[in-house]
Order: sequence, then C-alpha cells, then structure tokens
Amino acid sequence: MGKKKLDIEFVRSEFEKEGYILLTNEYINCYQKLDYICPRGHEHSICWTNYQQGHQCPYCDGQGKPDIFVIKEFFEKYDYKLLDNKYINDAHKLRYRCPEYHEHSMRWGNFRNGKRCPECSKVKQNLQITGENHYNWKGGITCDPYGLEFNKKLKTVILKRDNYQCQNTDCWKTSKRLTIHHIDYNKKNCWPENLITLCNSCNVRANKNRDHWQKVYNGIMHVENGDINNRIVSYNK
Repeated sequence: MGKKKLDIEFVRSEFEKEGYILLTNEYINCYQKLDYICPRGHEHSICWTNYQQGHQCPYCDGQGKPDIFVIKEFFEKYDYKLLDNKYINDAHKLRYRCPEYHEHSMRWGNFRNGKRCPECSKVKQNLQITGENHYNWKGGITCDPYGLEFNKKLKTVILKRDNYQCQNTDCWKTSKRLTIHHIDYNKKNCWPENLITLCNSCNVRANKNRDHWQKVYNGIMHVENGDINNRIVSYNK
C-alpha cells in the first residue's frame, strides 16, 4: 500500500505548533504552495516538503522582499525614523531621519548591515582622529612656520659645523639626505646650540619620544660644539 495522504487538518496542526496560521483550506500534495501568516504577521506561502525540512518565513530570516512595517520596526530599534511608506526593492533608497535629525536616504540592505547616518559617522570619525588621537599628534606643538632666520645660509653653517654628517650616535645609516633639526622642537628658536644635523631617518625618529631625543641631542651639542657655537652666533652680522 502507498503512503497515506495527509489531510489539511494535520497540516494545519503542524503549522500551529510553530505559531503559524494556515490560510489554505485544502491539501493536494507535498509540492502545493500553502498560504500562511507567520507569528510576526508576515503573509507568505511554502510547500509542505520545505516546511518539514525547517524552512519557514523568509521575511523573519531576512530573505525575500520584506514588509515596510518590518523595515520601520528595524529602523526604530536604532532610534531612526523611516520617512518612506513603501518598499520597492533593495536598489531603492529609503529616506530616514537619524537620532540627530539629519535626513538622508539609504538602501535597506546597507542599513541592515550596519551602515548609519553619514553625517553622524563623520562627526564620530573627526572626534577619533583629532588631538592626541591623530596620527600626526606632536604633543600639542603646533605646525608654526620656521623663523625668517632659518634660511639657507644658516643651514649651510650648521652643516659645515657638523662636518656634513648625521650627529646621532645611534644613526641607522638608512638615509643620506641631511636635515637641520630643532632640538627643543621650537621652530622659532634658531640659535646654533638648538640646531643639529640629522639624516632624514633620524629626524623622523625624533618625532616620537621627544623628551628622550631632546636630552640626547642637547648632550651632544654641549659636549662637541660648545666652542664653535659661540663663534658662529654672529655669522649673519
């Protein structure tokens, strides 16, 4: 004998076990589309075979075309107000108002995946990269311009004084380009004892751990160049 055909009452009872309301009133076969309302109020259809295998409401699983009320509910969960009353498809941008009252539009898929108001994101990003959080933070020292006296002539004098060599005793020898470094990081202080010749690599290294490098280079200048500094103070007179 073949398998006994299911009746509609048995199928209905199986749907009700999961809180589903079966709308179809006649069962034909396991491939027939059965209309239902899920526990969250979404209307859809499914064949008995798929239902048995655990497939249920696609809207609740984030599949298929969602109901506009489901989308509104999701927006409200994050204190966003959805301004559109109709959902067309995922390529369609939905207008919204964020908690800070910025109005923009966004695809439903992007919002569902965590994207939020661009204006709020920009403000948050700026707060994260300003001040001490900025990659180029230098201990509160501003990017003031160099003093007028920090000219080519002075640089040449300092280079010559230092024998055209990087004065860092721990130089890594990775750069041949020479620069003039302000030991106290004050670009206006161009006294010779505050200037030292460094290769570009050592000059970059001096931007971190400034207290350490200031002590190191002050020590080098006092030991090696005290005499000559006195003689070149009046180089420009």
